[in-house]
Amino acid sequence: MELTGTVPGARDLRALRHAFERRRAPLVDRPALAVLVVLGLYVGGGLAWWLFSLPATTFACGDPIVRDSGCTSAWGWAVVAIAVAAGTASTRAAGPVTCGTETEFWLLSTPVDRGAALRPRVAALLICGAIAGALAGRFATFVTTPEGRVAFTCLAAALGVGAVALPMLVQCRVLVPAVVRVVVGPCLVAVPGVVTVAAVGVAVPPPGPLFVVGAWIAVAAPAVSALRRCDRIAAPEWRVGSDTAVGVSASFTALDPSLLTGVVERKAWLRIGSRRSRALPRRRIAALVRSDLLRHVRRPTPVLVACVALLGVVVLMSVVSPPAAVVVQLVAVFTVATIFGAGLRDVSRDPDFAVLLGTSDTYLRRALSAVPGSAAVVAGAVTGFAGSASVASVVIVIVGGCAAAYRMRTRPPIGYDGLILETAVGQIPVDLLRQWARGPDLLVVCAWLAAVLA
Repeated sequence: MELTGTVPGARDLRALRHAFERRRAPLVDRPALAVLVVLGLYVGGGLAWWLFSLPATTFACGDPIVRDSGCTSAWGWAVVAIAVAAGTASTRAAGPVTCGTETEFWLLSTPVDRGAALRPRVAALLICGAIAGALAGRFATFVTTPEGRVAFTCLAAALGVGAVALPMLVQCRVLVPAVVRVVVGPCLVAVPGVVTVAAVGVAVPPPGPLFVVGAWIAVAAPAVSALRRCDRIAAPEWRVGSDTAVGVSASFTALDPSLLTGVVERKAWLRIGSRRSRALPRRRIAALVRSDLLRHVRRPTPVLVACVALLGVVVLMSVVSPPAAVVVQLVAVFTVATIFGAGLRDVSRDPDFAVLLGTSDTYLRRALSAVPGSAAVVAGAVTGFAGSASVASVVIVIVGGCAAAYRMRTRPPIGYDGLILETAVGQIPVDLLRQWARGPDLLVVCAWLAAVLA
């Protein structure tokens, strides 16, 4: 008996799988598949046209938003920098290269060419990075000068490819993980500087054709290297982002982003590792406040991001109109209070954990509201000096931002057994929308009231 034979290649395996799916697919599903293909082509064509068409107006040049009618390309650079930092960090957190159970079985138990099996997936991720970057560049065109619109779209598409290729090279063990931090850090630091330049009125030129071509040439090297060296991705590497991918899928299915944020926070705490234990005060309130502070001391990244964003908000408020400045200030106070209110979230969404603390919910919430409330007051005071709003507007901003953040952080776990309204266009989860409106509803009301009083 012959124990060895020809091992099928990756292309043969894909052909066998597609043939198996076609033979066993019900006939009633084929018209639906054709409709989905036509719909995808229609949406893709419309998206391609929208990406490179010019908008009728730009927000940065309109009197309702900014105080003067002068346009600058600095706002476009700020949007691109934020998109690059967020894209690179999120891509690294997601893997980005992962594979399903059936593909993993063939890669681990057979001598199939790993590079040939993973290369289509890598190419698809690079294309998705280019599309996502082009979308970010398209949004940047709304706040930039007219002559820099197409250039920003093309530049952001190139940087989107680079934001995906660099984490891939980290997975291929070609680059060290610190490269991702080297890319994300300067982008975040550059945002307040760019916003300051825009506020001062210094002329910032848009990216020229040579700069865009140079960016594409620069990202071509890591993209080609990722395509050629994807065979070096081992099982530990493609399993790095599997839990994040599951969290994204579960969050979209359950309409609950807390599932994804929980996975991200767990991975962040695992990277931090252990810390030396510290004695807490004997008084219960002081111990709760101290433990809430230690959370942000031991994981300062969200706090640093909030401080950098707060600096950008201060500069932004100096160039926009008073109603827009008040709304921006309210959103900043709400965001800061939400970031520092992680303790409230943990106690409110996990009743078993709250029971272990041995006191009432009111007592726990009052103690854990000290840190986010103090941070929100500081944020409101810092941003209040940059704007020209009235005292009543500033009070509404601070009180409304804290109240909205408190309502959102003390929201109980999401329940999916509520009212669902059957309509001609589908199901509307009325009770789920009501639960998600807890917090943002108050924020919208306070924004309207503060803008009117400004």
